This record gives sequence, structure tokens and C-alpha cells, in this order.
Amino acid sequence: MSAERPARPPAPGRGVDSVVVMYVGNLEPYQGIDLLLQSFARVLARTDRADLVIVGGAPADIEAYRAESGRLGIAARVHLPGPRPIRELGAVLGSADVLASPRLRGDNTPMKLYSYLHSGKALVATDLPTHTQLVDDTVALLAAPTPEAFGEALLRVIVDPALRARLGDAGRRLAAEHFTYRAFRERLNGLLDWLERRTPPVSA
Repeated sequence: MSAERPARPPAPGRGVDSVVVMYVGNLEPYQGIDLLLQSFARVLARTDRADLVIVGGAPADIEAYRAESGRLGIAARVHLPGPRPIRELGAVLGSADVLASPRLRGDNTPMKLYSYLHSGKALVATDLPTHTQLVDDTVALLAAPTPEAFGEALLRVIVDPALRARLGDAGRRLAAEHFTYRAFRERLNGLLDWLERRTPPVSA
């Protein structure tokens, strides 16, 4: 991928210095898009330096969240471009400054989290087991799933470029060390060696 920064999404009335917060994935209720919008409304009450991009979703969900953005008075700063092909995921994530995972429930780790970490962008996520079984506060800004707490976390990374850089670098290092094919193969080989040592030999 080129080192040149991908083009930003449109931000009415703003220049290229606007900080882009992004969510990528489906728009089912458990993903917390309502929480994200309510949190972002609180952010915009304190800074005009941010835009929110929500990538993905079925047409009915997209229209519903556009309407909700309008109800919250933040429609000019919320962009819902719809789904994008998976081959474009790297470029899409590369256009963000902050990546958000506002998921409200679930036991499994969202697959998007691995792509988020590999992107080297700052991560803000809800402080719930669905995230904390993979990341901690050294690689992500974790916040309670309330508009007040999640909005405060978003605001912190929006106004602090050093914090964004630190979290992004830490997340990329975590992904490089533990979530590549090579790292998976090494863990698998270690497990096989352990099993071989513990398995009694089969008598003839």
C-alpha cells in the first residue's frame, strides 16, 4: 500500500484537519451504533474537529441511522457510505484516524478487531469481555457502554494526536506479534510439541 494518505470522506464545512472516527461492520443492534451516535453527539458539543464514518449495513439500517443522526443534530458530520468490498478494507481503514467498536454484548471477539489492530489506528472500544479478552488499556481506550463514557473516550483520542499515535503503534505491535499467520503457526507448533510430550507412547 502506498504511504500516501487515502482520501478522506467528505466533511461539509471542514478541511483535511478533521479527525475521522470510523466504524466498519454490520449495523445490527448489538453492535452499538446507537451508542456510537449518541456518544459522537456529545463529542461534537465540545469540538468541531471530528467526522464519523460508518461503513457497512443494509439499506434500511443505513436510512434508519441517517434519520437518527438528523434527530441528534449531527447529520452534517456523520457519513454512511454503505458496504465496501473486502478488498478495499485496508484502504478504508487507512482513511481513518480512530477506529470504534461500540459493541454492547456478545462473548466472541469481533473479527473486525484484528483488522483494526493491524491498521495501526487508535482503537476505542467498550470495556466488555467481547473486547477485553483480546485487548487491554495498553493498546486501546476502553470505556463503559454509556454515551457519557464512550463519548469522553472518543474525545480524548480526537484532541490528542500523541495518544492516537501511541495506541495505534501498540495495537499494530500486538497484531504483528500475535495475530499473523506466522504467529499462529508458532503457537500451533508449540501446542503440538506440548501434546506430544504429554501423550504416553502407544505400546506395540
